[in-house]
Amino acid sequence: MSPSLTRNILGVPVYRWLILAGVGIGLLGMSVIIRGWLDIEWSIQSLRSFVESLGVWGPLAYIGILTFRFIFLIPTGLLLLTAGIVFGPAEGAVYAALGMTASGLLKYGFVSIIGREAPLRTLPLRLQDWVKDMSTKKVSTWALAGVSAYPFVPKYVFQLAAILSGMSFGAYAGAVLVGSFVRAAIFSNVGEAIYTGSGMITATGILLVSLILPMCIPSWRRWLFAPLISNSPPKL
Repeated sequence: MSPSLTRNILGVPVYRWLILAGVGIGLLGMSVIIRGWLDIEWSIQSLRSFVESLGVWGPLAYIGILTFRFIFLIPTGLLLLTAGIVFGPAEGAVYAALGMTASGLLKYGFVSIIGREAPLRTLPLRLQDWVKDMSTKKVSTWALAGVSAYPFVPKYVFQLAAILSGMSFGAYAGAVLVGSFVRAAIFSNVGEAIYTGSGMITATGILLVSLILPMCIPSWRRWLFAPLISNSPPKL
Protein backbone atom coordinates (compact mmCIF):
# COMPACT_ATOMS: atom_id res chain seq x y z
CA MET A 1 0.00 0.00 0.00
CA SER A 2 1.24 3.49 -0.84
CA PRO A 3 2.91 5.36 2.09
CA SER A 4 0.57 8.31 1.47
CA LEU A 5 -2.44 6.08 2.10
CA THR A 6 -1.05 4.73 5.36
CA ARG A 7 -0.29 8.21 6.71
CA ASN A 8 -2.38 9.00 9.79
CA ILE A 9 -4.96 11.74 10.31
CA LEU A 10 -6.14 11.98 13.93
CA GLY A 11 -4.46 8.65 14.49
CA VAL A 12 -6.40 6.93 11.69
CA PRO A 13 -4.80 5.77 8.39
CA VAL A 14 -5.83 7.84 5.37
CA TYR A 15 -7.20 4.83 3.48
CA ARG A 16 -9.74 4.21 6.25
CA TRP A 17 -10.90 7.82 6.06
CA LEU A 18 -11.26 7.42 2.28
CA ILE A 19 -13.42 4.32 2.74
CA LEU A 20 -15.67 6.08 5.22
CA ALA A 21 -15.84 9.21 3.08
CA GLY A 22 -16.88 7.17 0.05
CA VAL A 23 -19.58 5.38 2.02
CA GLY A 24 -20.75 8.63 3.61
CA ILE A 25 -20.95 10.52 0.31
CA GLY A 26 -22.81 7.64 -1.31
CA LEU A 27 -25.34 7.45 1.52
CA LEU A 28 -25.78 11.21 1.58
CA GLY A 29 -26.40 11.33 -2.15
CA MET A 30 -28.88 8.48 -1.93
CA SER A 31 -30.70 10.13 0.97
CA VAL A 32 -31.08 13.43 -0.91
CA ILE A 33 -32.45 11.65 -4.00
CA ILE A 34 -34.71 9.29 -2.08
CA ARG A 35 -36.00 11.95 0.29
CA GLY A 36 -36.88 14.28 -2.59
CA TRP A 37 -38.35 11.50 -4.69
CA LEU A 38 -40.46 10.07 -1.90
CA ASP A 39 -41.26 13.42 -0.29
CA ILE A 40 -40.32 12.26 3.21
CA GLU A 41 -40.99 15.01 5.72
CA TRP A 42 -40.76 15.61 9.45
CA SER A 43 -44.39 14.68 10.14
CA ILE A 44 -46.09 11.55 11.39
CA GLN A 45 -48.73 11.71 8.67
CA SER A 46 -46.12 11.95 5.90
CA LEU A 47 -44.12 9.02 7.27
CA ARG A 48 -47.28 6.99 7.79
CA SER A 49 -48.48 7.60 4.23
CA PHE A 50 -45.07 6.73 2.81
CA VAL A 51 -44.69 3.46 4.71
CA GLU A 52 -48.25 2.35 4.05
CA SER A 53 -47.88 3.06 0.33
CA LEU A 54 -45.13 0.43 0.12
CA GLY A 55 -47.37 -2.42 1.21
CA VAL A 56 -45.41 -5.53 2.20
CA TRP A 57 -42.15 -3.61 1.78
CA GLY A 58 -43.24 -1.04 4.34
CA PRO A 59 -41.62 -2.70 7.38
CA LEU A 60 -38.27 -3.08 5.58
CA ALA A 61 -38.38 0.54 4.42
CA TYR A 62 -39.21 1.70 7.94
CA ILE A 63 -36.33 -0.26 9.45
CA GLY A 64 -33.98 1.22 6.83
CA ILE A 65 -35.12 4.80 7.49
CA LEU A 66 -34.71 4.32 11.25
CA THR A 67 -31.27 2.78 10.79
CA PHE A 68 -30.05 5.71 8.66
CA ARG A 69 -32.12 8.42 10.34
CA PHE A 70 -29.00 10.52 10.87
CA ILE A 71 -28.80 10.89 7.09
CA PHE A 72 -32.49 11.56 6.53
CA LEU A 73 -32.43 14.05 9.44
CA ILE A 74 -35.68 12.70 10.88
CA PRO A 75 -35.95 12.79 14.71
CA THR A 76 -35.82 9.40 16.41
CA GLY A 77 -38.83 10.11 18.63
CA LEU A 78 -40.97 10.90 15.59
CA LEU A 79 -40.01 7.63 13.91
CA LEU A 80 -40.68 5.59 17.06
CA LEU A 81 -44.14 7.11 17.48
CA THR A 82 -44.85 6.39 13.82
CA ALA A 83 -44.13 2.68 14.38
CA GLY A 84 -47.07 2.35 16.74
CA ILE A 85 -49.36 4.30 14.44
CA VAL A 86 -48.51 2.40 11.25
CA PHE A 87 -47.91 -1.14 12.48
CA GLY A 88 -49.57 -1.22 15.88
CA PRO A 89 -47.81 -1.43 19.26
CA ALA A 90 -46.59 -5.03 18.97
CA GLU A 91 -45.26 -5.13 15.41
CA GLY A 92 -44.16 -1.51 15.65
CA ALA A 93 -42.00 -2.32 18.67
CA VAL A 94 -40.31 -5.17 16.80
CA TYR A 95 -39.56 -3.14 13.66
CA ALA A 96 -38.39 -0.11 15.63
CA ALA A 97 -36.14 -2.26 17.81
CA LEU A 98 -34.53 -3.80 14.73
CA GLY A 99 -33.91 -0.36 13.22
CA MET A 100 -32.34 1.07 16.37
CA THR A 101 -30.24 -2.05 16.87
CA ALA A 102 -28.95 -1.82 13.31
CA SER A 103 -28.08 1.82 13.94
CA GLY A 104 -26.17 0.86 17.08
CA LEU A 105 -24.26 -1.84 15.18
CA LEU A 106 -23.23 0.76 12.61
CA LYS A 107 -21.52 2.64 15.43
CA TYR A 108 -19.66 -0.52 16.42
CA GLY A 109 -18.50 -0.99 12.84
CA PHE A 110 -17.53 2.66 12.51
CA VAL A 111 -15.32 2.55 15.61
CA SER A 112 -13.84 -0.79 14.53
CA ILE A 113 -12.75 0.73 11.21
CA ILE A 114 -11.28 4.04 12.34
CA GLY A 115 -10.25 3.28 15.92
CA ARG A 116 -10.96 5.20 19.11
CA GLU A 117 -9.31 8.60 18.66
CA ALA A 118 -11.49 10.06 15.91
CA PRO A 119 -14.84 9.27 17.62
CA LEU A 120 -13.53 10.68 20.88
CA ARG A 121 -12.63 13.96 19.19
CA THR A 122 -16.26 14.45 18.17
CA LEU A 123 -17.20 14.82 21.86
CA PRO A 124 -16.77 17.80 24.21
CA LEU A 125 -13.65 17.53 26.37
CA ARG A 126 -15.63 16.68 29.51
CA LEU A 127 -17.32 13.78 27.76
CA GLN A 128 -14.02 12.69 26.24
CA ASP A 129 -12.57 12.32 29.72
CA TRP A 130 -15.57 10.32 30.93
CA VAL A 131 -15.52 7.97 27.95
CA LYS A 132 -11.76 7.46 28.36
CA ASP A 133 -12.29 6.56 32.01
CA MET A 134 -15.05 4.16 31.12
CA SER A 135 -12.96 2.57 28.38
CA THR A 136 -10.47 1.40 31.01
CA LYS A 137 -13.20 -0.48 32.88
CA LYS A 138 -15.63 -3.25 32.04
CA VAL A 139 -19.02 -1.83 31.12
CA SER A 140 -21.76 -4.32 31.94
CA THR A 141 -24.23 -5.37 29.27
CA TRP A 142 -27.00 -4.75 31.79
CA ALA A 143 -25.96 -1.10 32.13
CA LEU A 144 -25.86 -0.63 28.36
CA ALA A 145 -29.24 -2.30 27.94
CA GLY A 146 -30.74 -0.02 30.57
CA VAL A 147 -29.43 3.14 28.95
CA SER A 148 -30.60 1.95 25.54
CA ALA A 149 -34.08 1.45 27.00
CA TYR A 150 -34.34 4.89 28.62
CA PRO A 151 -36.65 7.03 26.43
CA PHE A 152 -34.84 10.34 25.99
CA VAL A 153 -31.16 10.12 26.95
CA PRO A 154 -28.81 10.32 23.91
CA LYS A 155 -27.27 6.88 23.38
CA TYR A 156 -24.10 7.69 21.43
CA VAL A 157 -21.84 8.53 24.38
CA PHE A 158 -22.82 5.44 26.36
CA GLN A 159 -22.55 3.13 23.36
CA LEU A 160 -19.15 4.57 22.48
CA ALA A 161 -17.97 3.99 26.05
CA ALA A 162 -19.12 0.37 25.88
CA ILE A 163 -17.40 -0.22 22.54
CA LEU A 164 -14.12 1.32 23.68
CA SER A 165 -14.21 -0.68 26.91
CA GLY A 166 -13.73 -3.80 24.80
CA MET A 167 -17.26 -5.17 25.01
CA SER A 168 -17.62 -8.03 22.56
CA PHE A 169 -19.77 -7.60 19.48
CA GLY A 170 -22.25 -10.24 20.66
CA ALA A 171 -22.67 -8.72 24.12
CA TYR A 172 -22.99 -5.24 22.67
CA ALA A 173 -25.55 -6.33 20.08
CA GLY A 174 -27.59 -8.19 22.68
CA ALA A 175 -27.65 -5.27 25.10
CA VAL A 176 -28.62 -2.76 22.41
CA LEU A 177 -31.33 -5.09 21.07
CA VAL A 178 -32.95 -5.66 24.46
CA GLY A 179 -32.80 -2.00 25.43
CA SER A 180 -34.03 -0.87 22.02
CA PHE A 181 -37.01 -3.21 22.20
CA VAL A 182 -38.10 -1.78 25.57
CA ARG A 183 -37.71 1.78 24.30
CA ALA A 184 -39.52 0.96 21.06
CA ALA A 185 -42.40 -0.68 22.96
CA ILE A 186 -42.85 2.45 25.06
CA PHE A 187 -43.01 4.79 22.07
CA SER A 188 -45.09 2.42 19.95
CA ASN A 189 -47.75 2.20 22.64
CA VAL A 190 -47.79 5.96 23.07
CA GLY A 191 -47.95 6.50 19.30
CA GLU A 192 -50.82 4.07 18.87
CA ALA A 193 -52.69 5.67 21.77
CA ILE A 194 -52.23 9.16 20.33
CA TYR A 195 -53.48 8.07 16.93
CA THR A 196 -56.52 6.09 18.08
CA GLY A 197 -57.38 8.30 21.03
CA SER A 198 -57.78 5.26 23.27
CA GLY A 199 -55.51 4.01 26.01
CA MET A 200 -53.97 7.43 26.56
CA ILE A 201 -53.98 7.07 30.34
CA THR A 202 -52.20 3.73 30.15
CA ALA A 203 -49.69 4.94 27.56
CA THR A 204 -48.96 8.10 29.53
CA GLY A 205 -48.52 6.04 32.68
CA ILE A 206 -46.04 3.74 30.94
CA LEU A 207 -44.05 6.72 29.68
CA LEU A 208 -43.96 8.42 33.08
CA VAL A 209 -42.92 5.23 34.87
CA SER A 210 -40.14 4.62 32.35
CA LEU A 211 -38.87 8.15 32.91
CA ILE A 212 -39.14 8.29 36.69
CA LEU A 213 -38.34 4.76 37.87
CA PRO A 214 -34.62 4.78 36.89
CA MET A 215 -34.24 8.11 38.71
CA CYS A 216 -35.36 6.40 41.93
CA ILE A 217 -32.58 3.82 41.74
CA PRO A 218 -29.25 5.42 42.81
CA SER A 219 -27.00 3.24 40.64
CA TRP A 220 -29.07 3.90 37.51
CA ARG A 221 -29.32 7.61 38.30
CA ARG A 222 -25.55 7.90 38.62
CA TRP A 223 -25.04 5.99 35.38
CA LEU A 224 -27.49 8.11 33.39
CA PHE A 225 -26.18 11.45 34.59
CA ALA A 226 -22.50 10.59 35.11
CA PRO A 227 -21.29 12.04 31.78
CA LEU A 228 -22.79 15.42 32.69
CA ILE A 229 -22.39 15.82 36.44
CA SER A 230 -19.57 13.52 37.51
CA ASN A 231 -15.81 13.68 37.10
CA SER A 232 -15.51 9.95 37.57
CA PRO A 233 -17.40 7.02 36.07
CA PRO A 234 -20.09 5.24 38.08
CA LYS A 235 -19.54 1.81 39.53
CA LEU A 236 -21.21 -0.81 37.37
